[in-house]
Amino acid sequence: MRAIFWLTALSALSSTAWALDANQVRGGWESTADSGAHVLEFSIRGEHVTGVYCTVCADARTLSLVEGTLGARQLSFVIEHVGDDGRILSRDQATARVEGDHLVVDGAAEGSEAAAPAAASAAFHWILRKDPRGPAPFGGVKVAEALPQPGAPAVNVAAYGVHGQALPPGGLQVVRAPWTQPGPWEPLSAARLAGVWLNGTGPGKQYFIIRRAGGRLFGLVCGPCDNSYDMAALTDFSIDGDTLHFNIAHEDNGIGPLPFYNQITAHLARNELRLVSIVPDNQPATTRRVGGLSLLGPLPYEATAGDGGH
Repeated sequence: MRAIFWLTALSALSSTAWALDANQVRGGWESTADSGAHVLEFSIRGEHVTGVYCTVCADARTLSLVEGTLGARQLSFVIEHVGDDGRILSRDQATARVEGDHLVVDGAAEGSEAAAPAAASAAFHWILRKDPRGPAPFGGVKVAEALPQPGAPAVNVAAYGVHGQALPPGGLQVVRAPWTQPGPWEPLSAARLAGVWLNGTGPGKQYFIIRRAGGRLFGLVCGPCDNSYDMAALTDFSIDGDTLHFNIAHEDNGIGPLPFYNQITAHLARNELRLVSIVPDNQPATTRRVGGLSLLGPLPYEATAGDGGH
């Protein structure tokens, strides 16, 4: 009996030692020079993994849906490449594991109805990293970098604790300029929302990319779109008449305990998608602030071709 007990205990200890922590792999990863252009953004809640894949991420045509499961030693996931009409063109089956400072991805493309740009070869092997620059300042405020993940810049690890950056006293204060509604709220549909919505101008503008995969919506916000830290998956879309709900998944950087969702409620008036509430769920209810943000669009996906992240 003692021998069985010690074998069981040793097995449990070994399993724990090899367990893959969600914080090791959540968030954005980008390819090293020898792997071609590949970016993965993972949102992880428990064992459930959602997210997006792209190559040149400002080019909305390259955005694909990611869904998978976090296991004890690796993350298993599927990349669904979609057409502009939401039709699923092909699927890639893949696994990811942490090796030192890198995320190693191995996978294979399944058969496709039409050739998807990112699914040209049957098998692939990517070596991904965290961007060595860390997150860019947002709205003129420097973000206190990222979780201390493998490969995170040393200055980020020093600035960040295990549970993320501390909230400022009184929570986040969201201050926006006054906004005039250009017309009545319009009925919403997946087809009406699909496209690229923009906030701001110039190199720092934000891209809100919304795509369809079958009957589902998914997306990505980035800007500039050449740094995997400065990206967040858009998840959990739902439409109720003229009201849209979705989450912005902050996984590896942001203000407050990580991970967290910015919970969004939006309405459409003419060509303006008004995000009428931006409520981070990592703050105490008493300190949460409601803000507003207007996006212009939608641009067709091909309008972003050649943006190169800017």
